[in-house]
Amino acid sequence: MTHDPNTAVTHKPRRWRISPVWLIPLGAALIGLWLVYQNVMSRGPEITLALDTADGLEAGKTLVKVRSVEVGHLESVRLADDYEGAVATVQMNPDTAELLVSDSRFWVVKPRIGRQGISGLGTILSGAYIQLQPGSADKAQRRYEVQDTPPTTASDEPGVSVRLTSNGDNSLAVGDPIIYQGQTVGQIEAGEFAVEEQRMEYRVFIREPYARLVTGTTQFWLRSGIDFHLGSDGVDVQTGSLQSILAGGVTFGQADGVEPGDKATNGQAFKLYATRSAANQDRFDRKIKYVILLDDSVRGLNPGAPVEYRGLRIGTVEQVPFFRDDFDFEQLSDFKIPVLISIEPQRPANSWANWSDAQWRENNRRFFANGLRATIKSGNLLTGATFINLQFEGNAEGYAPTTLGQYDVFPSVPSSITSIQAQLSDLMDKLNAIDIRPIANDLKHTLEASNDTLDELHRATRNINQLLESKDTRELPRTLRVTLGELQHTLQGFQQDAPAYGEFSRSLDRLNRVLDDVAPLARTLHNRPNALIFGRPEDGDPIPKAAR
Repeated sequence: MTHDPNTAVTHKPRRWRISPVWLIPLGAALIGLWLVYQNVMSRGPEITLALDTADGLEAGKTLVKVRSVEVGHLESVRLADDYEGAVATVQMNPDTAELLVSDSRFWVVKPRIGRQGISGLGTILSGAYIQLQPGSADKAQRRYEVQDTPPTTASDEPGVSVRLTSNGDNSLAVGDPIIYQGQTVGQIEAGEFAVEEQRMEYRVFIREPYARLVTGTTQFWLRSGIDFHLGSDGVDVQTGSLQSILAGGVTFGQADGVEPGDKATNGQAFKLYATRSAANQDRFDRKIKYVILLDDSVRGLNPGAPVEYRGLRIGTVEQVPFFRDDFDFEQLSDFKIPVLISIEPQRPANSWANWSDAQWRENNRRFFANGLRATIKSGNLLTGATFINLQFEGNAEGYAPTTLGQYDVFPSVPSSITSIQAQLSDLMDKLNAIDIRPIANDLKHTLEASNDTLDELHRATRNINQLLESKDTRELPRTLRVTLGELQHTLQGFQQDAPAYGEFSRSLDRLNRVLDDVAPLARTLHNRPNALIFGRPEDGDPIPKAAR
């Protein structure tokens, strides 16, 4: 069969028709898109949290709360890209976008035990959760750093935030209270050690209305609860409440006699002192320094010891001993110990003298010429602490102005203790010069004689003891009682109406008559003892008598 090219073939166009079957998947797709849109719009924003550790956090279980109300949950947790921490993805609830601003803060709530007490006990059973503290900024944010500890104050709380710097070894932590006259007025928000400056720096927040108490002249010091001071002025012990002893903290105040300055501003720096006395001491920044050359021992004399005049503190010991870099022993005589002191004109005891530094030095030279001298004196026998005492000496040697480096030398005299020691030394020298050998020999002979006497006394004592212990001596009391009884019986026989008494009376009468007759003979013998041999001498020729 042949093809006829003249023959034309006519094709009719095909009409496309949509089958009703396609409406079913199209409707399903529209419904799916609507559900996705609804799901996205109902889920709320998604945020990222950076943590040091994910301890206690579980994806799908850990919640995000604001004032104990759930506002989101943790979707996933993974390691950070640099493996230096963890990254958590949190799905927030709808209508929470206003809470997620630049100054919002997050932290993990879990059981904590610290000086401020015990917190987070409710999470022992329910598990840890993430706490959100909404901020007040206008800028939105979706990535946050999770803090290790809860913030001490709210971001929108009125008050003032200042910095405290300390060069000492302080045991302060974030959250420690700021105390003013027993009231908690703020807290320590942060603490950091500055390596370059070698000091601690704390950020402290003090809320209103107490923030108005912090001025440019305010001083801060540690509040340990127990303040024990042992120095030349005695023992001072101050104790606070049990809470202050356990929690510690910082307190502040105004120094006596100092007017309040302008109100402190945010970020203003203050120095943190160890004690209130150290804070008061530091305000005396005007110092007139002298060097004292002491002959005495400086044991117990420490930096910070007072310099007094008649019991009034007028200065402070700055350095003991004071050896400069160019110190040369040839500059000193008798190797005296140099001590650096400062006269502080701002002290109340010196406030009457409105002198300049030059006038102070000139007047002190005049005082030196009139006998003003420095000496070391014991301040406390219990602690052994000493201080520098200034007094006028009536018999002081002449004053010759001298200097040691850039400092004038304050003239000094030995202390009374040193004088007593010198006198005792002289006395001992005199005693050593005495020849005590003759005295010792006499004493030896005396002791030997005393020993012989004691030996005789011991022998006599032994003889007496033997006599007292003999049988006859023990029988003596009984024999004496018998003899006394017989004597009493005999005396009873000489009663007035007894025959023996009458016979005794008659014998006494006869004895009296005999004594009367013998009396002339006794007188003659008394006057002429030889009368018994030669007879009685006649006074004249005998005259013959007529016979009767």
